[in-house]
Amino acid sequence: MNVVWIWMTQQKQAEREMHEKAYVLSQQMEAAWEFMVINQDVINYDANGEYNFKKLHCSLVGKSIGKLFGKKTGYTIRYTNFNPRNKADIPDQFELEALTLFAADVKTSEFYKVSEYAGKGAFRYTAPMRIEENCLECHGEPAGELDILGYPKEGWKIGDLAGIVSIVMPTAMYTENIQSNVVKQVGYISLLTLSIIMVIYYAMSKLVTRPLNQLKDAMGHVKTGDLKVDLKDIDAQGEIRDLSDHFEIMTQELQTLYDDLENKVELRTQDLARANDILESQQIQLEEANRRLREDNQYKSDFLAIISHELRTPLTSIIAFAEVLEKAREGKCPKEQKITQEIRANSQVLLRMINNILEIARIEAGKQELIIEPIDLVDVINAVESVIEPLIEKKSIQYSSVLHSDVPVIEGDREGLRRIVENLLSNALKFTPEGGEIKVWVAYDQERNEVLINVQDNGIGIRKEDQPYIFEKFVQSDSSIHRQYNGSGLGLALAKELAELHGGWIKVVSELDKGSLFTVGIPAGEGKEDWLHLDF
Repeated sequence: MNVVWIWMTQQKQAEREMHEKAYVLSQQMEAAWEFMVINQDVINYDANGEYNFKKLHCSLVGKSIGKLFGKKTGYTIRYTNFNPRNKADIPDQFELEALTLFAADVKTSEFYKVSEYAGKGAFRYTAPMRIEENCLECHGEPAGELDILGYPKEGWKIGDLAGIVSIVMPTAMYTENIQSNVVKQVGYISLLTLSIIMVIYYAMSKLVTRPLNQLKDAMGHVKTGDLKVDLKDIDAQGEIRDLSDHFEIMTQELQTLYDDLENKVELRTQDLARANDILESQQIQLEEANRRLREDNQYKSDFLAIISHELRTPLTSIIAFAEVLEKAREGKCPKEQKITQEIRANSQVLLRMINNILEIARIEAGKQELIIEPIDLVDVINAVESVIEPLIEKKSIQYSSVLHSDVPVIEGDREGLRRIVENLLSNALKFTPEGGEIKVWVAYDQERNEVLINVQDNGIGIRKEDQPYIFEKFVQSDSSIHRQYNGSGLGLALAKELAELHGGWIKVVSELDKGSLFTVGIPAGEGKEDWLHLDF
């Protein structure tokens, strides 16, 4: 995934560079063209003021410069229009598309995209050439009259589209540079990852493994009866340091008991026995504590593994089999089909609960990363609707969704936005009675430059005193012992976390027994209209 992201980033950068070069080149060609137009009198009138047309007109000079430039750079520079005077200048499909665009919209100043030219990858750029006053001598009215070169005039007026300058830039060199940069960056990331692993390994060895081994060796000496243990030089911190200090104090106390043993044999015999018992008990407790720590750590790892694999995989299979069985029994046995729908719907509910738990755990651990990409919210809404459709049909919910026409394509994490919408809809379904109504609409707040996702229901509503707490983990507005509604209490908390990760917000407006309206605001980002014109 990282390699793909690097590739796309490099590709966008290369396209920006080609666009800048093509734009500058088109301006230079336009300047040369205008220079020839302005200096026609200087060229064609001699020192005596006699007119002698030398046929060094702007079109000839522009094409000649383009050919000379193309020989040195590999670029192709053409001038064309809908009805060119020279058959060699007949426009191709891309140039016809550009001509049509410029003819329809006088405000459009350029048209470009990456495509093929002569069977090879190329960046194609076009800019319009419009009729100015100096052009009317050869191309103005009356239409059909022969100009100085012997061609019929087109009858154009000032501002009409005369044609386009078409620039073709080979992308082979840029592609090679992208490949080289991707290889270098992948190598750098791999080296950095290896370095981090080595640093972590060294830190673990220095701060954990080595002190524990030293402590283990000291315990081994104590176990054999050697109480002269010096743990002052042990390189440990925190709890391991405390443990070694306490262990050393214990051995010192035992050593004192043994030193006084000869003079106080009878008096210290029982104390020594108790000390040995304490030592053995502490060793047992220490071993038990270490065992429990290892078990707890293993339980945590096993628990996450069980949820992610042992539960998610079978649940996914159950849902798939339920869908297959539902289609197979369609129209045969309504009772069996209803049972199959119940299996699929409840499996999807359980799978969403498990996914929410894992997502919350990843966010709290700081391991949640957003994959930012252009997103059409229509796709997100449709994806969620396809999942919750069985629950909507089961409860006979009147469901509707609307996406306003001015809502732009935004940049965000597709899976994160899907989970926000899914959790809000699941929450609405859970607390809306059969035959109720749920509405989803997406709007654009131009003043705040935010996309607003709204989910409204006419369900049981939320008490005003509960509303400040519903976005906390494991909290539901109905918190009685015998709750009517099942759930983990994580859906709204996860929606809030994901919205804030996007730089957005979530709020609720609700009235008890009348329903709730949840609104999520996501920043639309800068340059939201650029995605409508880029063609990669």
